[in-house]
Amino acid sequence: MKLIGMCVIAALALASAASAASVSDCVQFSKQVSQALAEAQPGDTTSQARTEANSGRSFCASGMYEQGVARYTKALQLLGKS
Repeated sequence: MKLIGMCVIAALALASAASAASVSDCVQFSKQVSQALAEAQPGDTTSQARTEANSGRSFCASGMYEQGVARYTKALQLLGKS
């Protein structure tokens, strides 16, 4: 029984480590993207980055932090900041 309990604890620890993105990550990336967008020249890439940022905001607001951070990261890449 102890072995099963230890395996369950280990599995829970791995699951929480896998979902490392949090609301604070969303806030941090949101600020970075907002600053990068403010400094960016208008164009197709800026429009695409704005779309990605809006998606990131929606995901984060829905509690899907990893997907939100991924969208914010894509926006930063489009803006040449990552």
